[in-house]
Amino acid sequence: MSGNIDRIKEIARGLLESEKVDVVIGFKKGTLPVMSEPTIIRKASDTKDLIWDATCRLNLCNYLTGRKDRIGIIAKGCDARNIVGHIVENKIKRDQLVIIGVPCTGMADKKALPDLAGGEVTAYAEAGDQITVKGPAGEKTVSRADVLQSNCRTCIQRNPVIFDEMAGEPVEELAPDNRFADVEAIAS
Repeated sequence: MSGNIDRIKEIARGLLESEKVDVVIGFKKGTLPVMSEPTIIRKASDTKDLIWDATCRLNLCNYLTGRKDRIGIIAKGCDARNIVGHIVENKIKRDQLVIIGVPCTGMADKKALPDLAGGEVTAYAEAGDQITVKGPAGEKTVSRADVLQSNCRTCIQRNPVIFDEMAGEPVEELAPDNRFADVEAIAS
């Protein structure tokens, strides 16, 4: 998934240089190793700060409401569905947006990572489908699938439903056996 970052930066830089958008909303490295933070990029030279990995779990659509400028926004499948909702509810106009679609194989559960590290995570890295964390218990590498957020385990829209430019090849959609097992567990 992090392999898409070069394409994301290229698209974002092109949109800003060509003045098709005034800003690009994406993610940058956060102050903690397992947290990214939303960023609003206004200059093409600042696209170097964009990141895309399993820590980019926040919904960037929250930064669309009420904006009047032309916006590039990075969107995974769940974000793209939310963008559609914003458009339908007239919170943003479709012609204001350039949606940079990114296929998603799931976001890491921020609570699972400290458990792996034996406490506070001091370093985080991704290589393919492997996530490595360092902490008091040393360094541990696991499969991304082992630390996914619960909603990502049952996601049926890993690819954006709406986009203007796609920053990667679509990934296989999931067909979970029982998407509502957690609801059934609560109800019983």
